[in-house]
Amino acid sequence: MKTLNYNTLISSLIIGLSIVAASFILQGTVGSKAISANTEEANMVQSERPLMTLKETAEFLNLTEYQVKNMISSENALREQYGSGGGTLFPYIVVQNEIYISRMGLMSWLEEATRERREY
Repeated sequence: MKTLNYNTLISSLIIGLSIVAASFILQGTVGSKAISANTEEANMVQSERPLMTLKETAEFLNLTEYQVKNMISSENALREQYGSGGGTLFPYIVVQNEIYISRMGLMSWLEEATRERREY
């Protein structure tokens, strides 16, 4: 009868250790998924910033920085010549000699420029 009690005790101990080990393994897996989810969320928030640099805008539009600058200067020349009644202008601001483009404004401008088939 004592051998039965030792066998039961050893079996219970092995099962208990297995449960504890499995919980540590699963906790590590869930923790790494949480870390990668937080990283992805941070990247998404960063990519949804309201303003983009000239370089980011060029990459977004699949153009060169020179082409983006050329579109801005073309629209400035048209605005000076004809006034601002010609539709949505390229959505940029200048802060300390750096050009920043509004992400939401760019999408609106892009839709209108495409619809009007503008050429630069």
